[in-house]
Amino acid sequence: MARAELRIQQRRRSMQLTITYNDAWEPIPLEWVDDAIEFFNCKLQPTHPLRSFQLFPLAKCWRKDKYLVEEEQPGDNLWVLDLDRKKRVRGKTFYYFKRLETQEELDAMLQSDSEAWVQYMKDAGAWEGE
Repeated sequence: MARAELRIQQRRRSMQLTITYNDAWEPIPLEWVDDAIEFFNCKLQPTHPLRSFQLFPLAKCWRKDKYLVEEEQPGDNLWVLDLDRKKRVRGKTFYYFKRLETQEELDAMLQSDSEAWVQYMKDAGAWEGE
């Protein structure tokens, strides 16, 4: 039985995704985590599917209400939660969320946001805050 538990733990570790922070994404400091959790509790609709999980915020996208959150229990699932977008689930509208299943999917999203950040900074007036 110990071997089976070891295999499950190893599989869980291998399933964990690695966040490669870039200019568009920043980690959420531990001292702000409780505030971020409270923010999600206030913002998420009462029947939002992610309310069934205890979420832990990991990162925030620059100049957007877009977050990477993980389940505290029971698993290692990583989700993107975008409060600037919405989606329909079973006839109801919710803030956009998606479970990130592969490292490639996560890397593509991080890269896309980084490219958008670079383009924003290249636009005239970005440095002046206009």
